[in-house]
Amino acid sequence: MRLIFECFIIHKKRSETMKNFIKSDLPLAYSDAVIVDKLIFVAGQGPDRLDIPVREQIRQTIENIEKVLAKANASLRNIIKITVILNYEKISPQLFEDVYKEFFEEPYPARTVFESGIGFNVQIDAIAIKDE
Repeated sequence: MRLIFECFIIHKKRSETMKNFIKSDLPLAYSDAVIVDKLIFVAGQGPDRLDIPVREQIRQTIENIEKVLAKANASLRNIIKITVILNYEKISPQLFEDVYKEFFEEPYPARTVFESGIGFNVQIDAIAIKDE
């Protein structure tokens, strides 16, 4: 009986957690971001256009993350973790680093970079913490 009661308490705490969803502008089955308490989980963002130079694709991708965060009353400064997927055939790690530093300064968010042949040349997701 105690186990059932403890499971109920855990479930009740989970259901009391504040969750907000930032809907995507695209007609796809995902949210651009999910806010859980103070954490903002930004879905993978890519560039709006693929027919522009890759440097601009990186900028557009980061700017898209910035737009999603703005909808959550946050900014790039709130990011604590970034995951980056790059097509190394089109974007070198150094090129990405150069553009990345246009938007971020020390202390940098934690970052993981993967190489992949995804449809985009760059895709980035992020985790941020809302300000008090």
